[in-house]
Amino acid sequence: MLFKKHIPAPAEREPVSAEPEPAQAEENPFLDAANALLTMQEEGALPEGFDLDEACEDPAFAQLLSEFEPNAAVRIYTAENRAEHAYEEAMAVMTEKLNARNALPKATRPNRAIAPTPDYQSLSSEAFRALERQIKAAVRDGKRITL
Repeated sequence: MLFKKHIPAPAEREPVSAEPEPAQAEENPFLDAANALLTMQEEGALPEGFDLDEACEDPAFAQLLSEFEPNAAVRIYTAENRAEHAYEEAMAVMTEKLNARNALPKATRPNRAIAPTPDYQSLSSEAFRALERQIKAAVRDGKRITL
């Protein structure tokens, strides 16, 4: 071995103090937020359906915790998730409606009115005689008749 690492003997090592060093003494905002969230969870103050483990894995929730108090961050995160879920649900409903509408038959000539087909069985006797006269007149004129 070219280099030997000097490992101090137990007597030479510096004693470990129970007091944190000045750099550690500064408040960690995420540690405070985590403690506040755990307290809220223990007290049951989290909104219904709020999954703390899932939220802590989401970078958007971490961003909200850095900008707002933990209580407000939880409310905002929950509201955003509910709004996103509602949007996705509304889009699914609209897609279903559009698919149902596209399944309907389409007119081949959409700008042309379609004449109703007459119901010969429900015609009154007077209307039937009038129709019969029209057909006879059309046949005399040489027109082709289709019923």
